[in-house]
Amino acid sequence: MRKKLIIVGAGGLGRIVHDVLSHDAAFAETFVLHGFLDTRADLQLPAEMTCPLLGSPLTYRPQPDEVFIPAVGDPQWRRDLLAPLIAQGAAFHSYTRQASVAARARIGTGVFLTPGAVVSTDCTIGDFSYVDTYVVLGHDVHIGEHCTVGAMSFLAGSVRVEDSVAIHPRATIAKGVTIGHGATVGIGSVVLKDVPAHVTVFGNPARIIYA
Repeated sequence: MRKKLIIVGAGGLGRIVHDVLSHDAAFAETFVLHGFLDTRADLQLPAEMTCPLLGSPLTYRPQPDEVFIPAVGDPQWRRDLLAPLIAQGAAFHSYTRQASVAARARIGTGVFLTPGAVVSTDCTIGDFSYVDTYVVLGHDVHIGEHCTVGAMSFLAGSVRVEDSVAIHPRATIAKGVTIGHGATVGIGSVVLKDVPAHVTVFGNPARIIYA
């Protein structure tokens, strides 16, 4: 019997995940798209999307035949929304089928790799992280838990991204740089040196614009 797959988050990211999964015939052999969880009970989904809103992730009670995929862009909000499901022992699925993943890469639980992402040798991606289209992770890159890496970003070899980091599209992170816990890297930024925890950097070269 196929498992019921529920997408946590019904905004833009959730619709991207739904679109990817709904066009993957091999995925459909194992899972059936069952619906979305979102805190916005009045959210209107496109008419052609047949998956309903099933409730809020903060109050939903997971069932044994259900698995979940996170699709919330903001790392801290994702962490908060998933916490009640994790506490109840919910099962999470990692989707990597249409990405290029090296044999020695290590992928955590509840990770979504969008088609076209490249994960090089000896990379690690922590639980509940999202890596968008055409992201390239160089060798030995470490991505922590609950991170978001935006489309067409490039992380050079041995970059370390700590937990709950948001890297916006087209960012470039130089070799060996560490991005601290909870930091944000702005769109198109070029990061040449370590970024402290809980700051926002932007520009070329990237500088702290909010701390």
